[in-house]
Amino acid sequence: MAKTLVYQLYPLAWPDGLKGMTKHLSRVAELGADYVWLSPIYDSPLEDGGYDVADYKSINKRFKKGCSFREFVDRAHSIGLGVVMDLPINHTSTRHRWFDAHPEYYCWSKVNHPGWRNLFNDDSAWQYLESDDLYFLHLFHHTQADLNWFPAGKLNFHLVYEFQDIVDFWIRQGVDGFRIDFPQGINKDFEKMTLDLDDLLYGHKAVEVINAIFDGREDLFLMMECFDPTMGDIVNYYTENTSVNFVSNVLTKEEIARGGLEFLGLIERQAKNPRYMLELESHDSPRFPSRGATPEDMIWSMFNSAAEGICLYQGQELGLENPTKSNLPDKKLLALDAQTSMRYIKGENIDALRPLSRANARIPIPLDEYSRQEQDPSSYLHLTKRWIQRWREDKIPRIYPSGTAHLVSD
Repeated sequence: MAKTLVYQLYPLAWPDGLKGMTKHLSRVAELGADYVWLSPIYDSPLEDGGYDVADYKSINKRFKKGCSFREFVDRAHSIGLGVVMDLPINHTSTRHRWFDAHPEYYCWSKVNHPGWRNLFNDDSAWQYLESDDLYFLHLFHHTQADLNWFPAGKLNFHLVYEFQDIVDFWIRQGVDGFRIDFPQGINKDFEKMTLDLDDLLYGHKAVEVINAIFDGREDLFLMMECFDPTMGDIVNYYTENTSVNFVSNVLTKEEIARGGLEFLGLIERQAKNPRYMLELESHDSPRFPSRGATPEDMIWSMFNSAAEGICLYQGQELGLENPTKSNLPDKKLLALDAQTSMRYIKGENIDALRPLSRANARIPIPLDEYSRQEQDPSSYLHLTKRWIQRWREDKIPRIYPSGTAHLVSD
């Protein structure tokens, strides 16, 4: 596949919403990006950063300040950027109209199943609903109810049609593609007494749902989030069995401790698949340089690799580190990340949670720093731009930034 650069915007980090993000698009284009990926801007109670969707066809009012979504799309297209929408398909907010109007769309039980734990703080994944005297399943926050894609073991085509209609709606708004959020969650096996993350990793259920929703949509650009502890095999499974253009392994960033050439080798192993997308930062992670790598080494690891697809998170091109506690006080940290908040409420120490909290990447980009780096030819921003150009042109030097190790040419 042709080399593809995606730039992720996290809308909640933009105080002036679509207006500010639209202004930023020129900088995204200057980096050489092909697509801009928007984390959810749908109507939502925002219990989990917008991934708790209450209405897939409506934009949250906080993003509509002084700019329409259509203006955002038109501006992106005018400067050569495609627009990718985030699409959570494992769960919705309990405030979505489906939760009351179509309870059959969700996973219910008459009893709690103690072996099923949620993935945020390891408490029960079943929430009691007194009005119905039933428990509903939530793999994440207790207001995010899991959809039941396979009632009685057969694909729920009512849900397929709902999501096809959602996709069609956004295509009419000018959207060029979708990033599929946590489809592996669909691979649940209700015959098992415990929920093990490993049980979700492979599975025909996620494959069947993705292919059903996007059947006949070969014109769309599709990305998929994937958890692949094998560092390659599971990514290959989904690229071989779905129509997605790129699959990112969100666990790659967890391997930073390997360091240097060993870390690059891990990336190269996955990059043998031309549909693998390399991602080292996102809304779901702390800033990479705060995990033991320098910004130079981070940039080098990405653009010195053989990855055909790369995703940059907003501000990553500046070499940003985690904010200080004064810039991200405890109250704000807890408000920005439901996972950190749930673990804190359960009794974990907030200072111990802070370094790896997702909140670290969810504060606004320092635009004054962006302007400063634009004026400084020696800045991380200009370094990133040079490396992106080298990556595009395959002009890759073989010296690690520290000068202590060399790559061997093929």
